[in-house]
Amino acid sequence: MKETVRLNFEFPRERYPYLKMLCAQKGKTMRAFATELLLQAIEEYEDELLTKKANKRIQEMKEEDNVSWDEACRAAGWDEEDI
Repeated sequence: MKETVRLNFEFPRERYPYLKMLCAQKGKTMRAFATELLLQAIEEYEDELLTKKANKRIQEMKEEDNVSWDEACRAAGWDEEDI
């Protein structure tokens, strides 16, 4: 199976010349430029989801869920030299 899928979408005609100029200025093909932007948007969306998940977990934490720095270091198997 191919590692990619083909996307096809409409783009405003009046903005197309600016897109061509921007890609030329950046030295990228439109395909490379669009792919980079879409992947960046996906990564930012994933980061937002993870942030929300982490914040929810922090809000749900109870005092007994907390561990001291020393306990965390021991659990990680770190000693004084690793810190």
